[in-house]
Amino acid sequence: MHRRREIFPIRPVLNEWVKNNESYYLAALQPDLAEGENSEAGPFIEGGDVVVLGKTVFVGYSGLASNLNGIYWLKQLLEPFDCKVVSVRLHPSILHLDCALSMLKEGLMITCEEAFLDGIPEELKDWEKINVSLEEAANLIANGLPINEQVYVTDQAFTDLIAKIEAKGIKVETLDYHVSRMFGGSFRCTTQALIRE
Repeated sequence: MHRRREIFPIRPVLNEWVKNNESYYLAALQPDLAEGENSEAGPFIEGGDVVVLGKTVFVGYSGLASNLNGIYWLKQLLEPFDCKVVSVRLHPSILHLDCALSMLKEGLMITCEEAFLDGIPEELKDWEKINVSLEEAANLIANGLPINEQVYVTDQAFTDLIAKIEAKGIKVETLDYHVSRMFGGSFRCTTQALIRE
């Protein structure tokens, strides 16, 4: 229930952006709680499950956050705008899609193949992969922040991953995010998919 309030701090920024950019600001429907507070009806959709690649929107679901009703709602919302919504079934130990997938730059991603119960989505099968384990994914190793195609931000604790990313010609900036990760959040959780210029 407390996660519903997470939008409040940024809502004024979004409202201002919409006014100045002829854009839309929409929020997911409030979940149906007719069957009680623990009802799974939803729809549930959480930002960590949504990864955008152009007009293709990948949405993960593991039973822990977003659900199929949330994905259906998002499809209904985005498909009239020529967007494709791809549902991605995740291992039950993975909270969000961004724990198992991070796009470093076009054609290169960090991924935990074990986390994708139906395999890597077709749209990403030809991408080069830096693979991480299921345990590492659950520890939020893939939950970093791509600033642009040359710079990526991650936790300083992930030294093996940092070396692999730097070997691909990408500069890695680091911070200590250990405490944040203890509470189930990391860099992408902090920033989400806002436009950065």
